[in-house]
Amino acid sequence: MNNLYISTRKPQLRPVEVFPLSGEQAGSFAVRDRQGYSNVALTVSPAALQVMILMDGLHTCEDIRTQFKQEFDQELGIDTLTQMIQHLEEALLLEGDTFRNHLRKLEVQYRENPIRPMPSAKTMGITPDSGAWLDQMLADAKTPVLSRKVVGLVAPHLDYSRGAPCYGLAYNTIKDRKTPNRVIILGTNHFGMSTSIVATAKDFETPLGVSRCDTEFLKTLESDLDGPNCLRANELDHAREHSIELQVVWLQHLFGADSFKIVTALCPDISGPNGTRPCDGEGVDLARFAESLRKHIETDGEDTLIVAGADLSHIGIEFGDEHPVDETYLKEVEKQDREVLAALEACDPDRFRLCVGENDNPTRICSTGCVYTLATALPQATPNVLGYHQAHSPQAQICVTCAAIAYTR
Repeated sequence: MNNLYISTRKPQLRPVEVFPLSGEQAGSFAVRDRQGYSNVALTVSPAALQVMILMDGLHTCEDIRTQFKQEFDQELGIDTLTQMIQHLEEALLLEGDTFRNHLRKLEVQYRENPIRPMPSAKTMGITPDSGAWLDQMLADAKTPVLSRKVVGLVAPHLDYSRGAPCYGLAYNTIKDRKTPNRVIILGTNHFGMSTSIVATAKDFETPLGVSRCDTEFLKTLESDLDGPNCLRANELDHAREHSIELQVVWLQHLFGADSFKIVTALCPDISGPNGTRPCDGEGVDLARFAESLRKHIETDGEDTLIVAGADLSHIGIEFGDEHPVDETYLKEVEKQDREVLAALEACDPDRFRLCVGENDNPTRICSTGCVYTLATALPQATPNVLGYHQAHSPQAQICVTCAAIAYTR
């Protein structure tokens, strides 16, 4: 890596999370891969962090050195910057050949394995003996009285401890339901690369067993859209995502792991100006996917349940808020959340999407895509909002909200 190359290069940092450190490391920052492809966590100084912020793919290394000089009134040596870039490449935190080669290896490994394991089982506290824990959530929640069959369900994707009230309410509605032949499970793409809908043909394994993918139905959807594998170009996005697997555990507990087939898909955020279209132009429009889902569920005659693993608002210091998460703010957030839920109760998925996007989604509702898809695919079903919950952690000054919704027909 010579000086001419490094001076004209425009390094680009990959998506990272930054956290201020405390104690003996106060004043420094921890930096880690937001998408989880790298296991490296770096500790950096404020000056180093500023250099990393300038690595946006637009600034050359000379630009970075110039701005560093203006900001800190000292030189950033070319050798120091070269070493920093090399270190970030080795840590897989920079876009480039090193990261792309690593990603290709992960994709090959994922595609070669017919089973998608549950990597979060240990951290979520899920074991083969978790049935009693799940049953307790059901017992602690009211059993809603619904006169018609449940064909759709919105449940949290929070960890079970924090989301328990809404998990119990939601899954109480299907504990006595006839086992569906097929469950479409829609999740939120928290960490992945795609800005479109992403399916996977893998069977899902949890500590409770293995549930098989309905590959024929998935292929039918793809044939109706942009052709074979059009929903699986970024299949690796499923590798770390928890929003679907937490629903699979519940379904396996209630019905038995091998008693139904699943079709799993991660949905993008559609609250922005691009609406249901992928913001990078790559992939299938979510509205087209939802319409195809509706059409094929209605025509093939199989008993199908759609489940969306969805949380609502994310507020507090960790998510970028500067003001405290106090009672006044919590009431304000609940009011906004209930306005969003009212759009679903009015059977208006597009109004729901626009309501979330108003003022740039100020409370960071994260699951617009999967809820929109469920509501659009079940136009004749009646939504029943069963409960609303704020998982507030006062000491950490954060709160995540969620709801339980049953669609009946």
